[in-house]
Amino acid sequence: MYIHNCPQCGRQYSTQEKVNRVKCPYCGAENDATYSEQVPPQMNQQQYGYQQQQNPYQQPQRSGNIFDEGPSGKSRGLAGLLAILLGTLGVHYFYLGKTTGGIVFLLVSIFSCGVVTEIASLIQGIMMFTETQEEFERKWVFCPTDIPLF
Repeated sequence: MYIHNCPQCGRQYSTQEKVNRVKCPYCGAENDATYSEQVPPQMNQQQYGYQQQQNPYQQPQRSGNIFDEGPSGKSRGLAGLLAILLGTLGVHYFYLGKTTGGIVFLLVSIFSCGVVTEIASLIQGIMMFTETQEEFERKWVFCPTDIPLF
């Protein structure tokens, strides 16, 4: 088992084989495997920050406070609140660093009198509140598209 430290988001994850390039399961960044070390099987896995495999039918655990910042420095609580309250202006996209999405949301809001963007941003805000921090980071922050909708 090999432990990897992602230079993008700072999280640790493991692989069974030694590989040259690894894709981080949290942020999706592809990294060189120079950040890995082999963990002997008899060592305590908690000591190395390895997280146990979760049951796929088990609900993922939520972090303590929704307004805490994640590895990217973005708070899913604040982003969800901005989406619900000021979503028609695209403020949540500007907060997440997606300026193109913010401008598009603002223009669609002007041309549709805010009806389309109000419904979409309300749904987005609720989704941000109900997701885990890892899902939020993957879907909204580290997403390669400029306008992640749902």
